[in-house]
Amino acid sequence: MADKSRDISIVVVGGSYAGAAAAKKLSDLSKKGYTGLKVTLVDEKSHYFHAIGFPKSLVDAKYAAKSFLPFSAFFETGSQHQFINSRLKSITDAHHLELENGQQLYYDYLVLATGGKAPGPINVSATSKDEGLAEIEQLRAGLQDANSVLVIGGGAVGVEVAGFVAATFPQKKVTLVHSGKRLMPTNFRDGVSNGAVAKLGQVGVDVVLNERVELPSDFGHNAHVGHKVLRGTSGTEYPSDVQILAVGFKVNSTFLEPLETKTGSLLHIEDGPGFIRVRPTLQLDSDSFPNIFVPGDANDLPMTAKYGFKAEMQGGTAAANIKKLIDTGFDQMFNESEDTAIANAPPLGKWSDMVDAILVPIGPELGVVQMLKVALGGSGIANFIVRQIKSKDFMLWMRKGYFPYKQQTSGQ
Repeated sequence: MADKSRDISIVVVGGSYAGAAAAKKLSDLSKKGYTGLKVTLVDEKSHYFHAIGFPKSLVDAKYAAKSFLPFSAFFETGSQHQFINSRLKSITDAHHLELENGQQLYYDYLVLATGGKAPGPINVSATSKDEGLAEIEQLRAGLQDANSVLVIGGGAVGVEVAGFVAATFPQKKVTLVHSGKRLMPTNFRDGVSNGAVAKLGQVGVDVVLNERVELPSDFGHNAHVGHKVLRGTSGTEYPSDVQILAVGFKVNSTFLEPLETKTGSLLHIEDGPGFIRVRPTLQLDSDSFPNIFVPGDANDLPMTAKYGFKAEMQGGTAAANIKKLIDTGFDQMFNESEDTAIANAPPLGKWSDMVDAILVPIGPELGVVQMLKVALGGSGIANFIVRQIKSKDFMLWMRKGYFPYKQQTSGQ
């Protein structure tokens, strides 16, 4: 084993589910003999936002305020680790990157957990807590004044949003329109989909399947407050006072351009959202950059792997693989000879998506579940399980463990 007390620089870009998991596991190594290891966490936002809990944040202002956790509380005060509030501009080469604030960072290992952008404010675009809360409050105020609400997209998020809006505002007309022939991702059983349709009906949601809503070119990638009449591909018109997008996903990969220029190959997929290509080990799909890992929603794993808890697991896989490389002195060899380092690299763990589990609250009282390939859709047991595990706080308590330290009043 190589000298684990040597200086090792790890940069983690993105502090959501995958990035937080990787940064926490790697920074904890400094308490286990890896005394020269330094983790730098970079995020354009000052606070982590618990996006999984957005459906509850949308209708509950007190919960929304709790859903923003300060990155300044991520690392212990006085430790060698640091948080930098900035955006990644470009990755210059296998050891250097540049931030939008002008900082240049060196890394031995890089974790790109940059995720993707879901429609706002499901994915809050604001970079501060106050602005993020204002973004959600604007939509919440629109819901309170609205007579009708249109939710576009019948995946888990769309079902949860429609359910919580309808349960909170029972006097309003809520319509969920989905382009597929059934709700929920197709890797889940029909019982989950059928149960979701039934329970949405119980809280007053009208569900329309096999219908694609045609969005105007100027609609953008956010929810809208204000009366609009949108048309479906069937010709049916859907008038509403609030329109919430729960479909569409974009990945930023422009920071890879210098690496793509050096290698002469694309490291991302041009079509669709623009996912970043990875290997089963979650390493960037290039022999030139074996020290770069891409866990979470930014990578090109199937959409069935793009859930918060799976992103967190991928962050753990990336961290475990980096530890294996550290223990064999890979970074030292890589600095001296890339070919020697690659030839002597240890076998790394491969991401294996073995879990098709989901809990979907439909308002605070109802929900559907699939665990171990058993679908509990229309049953009361599903309602009980979802209430006990997710509906109360959307598992925010689990995230708070990543931010145990006193918030620092000043930061980089």
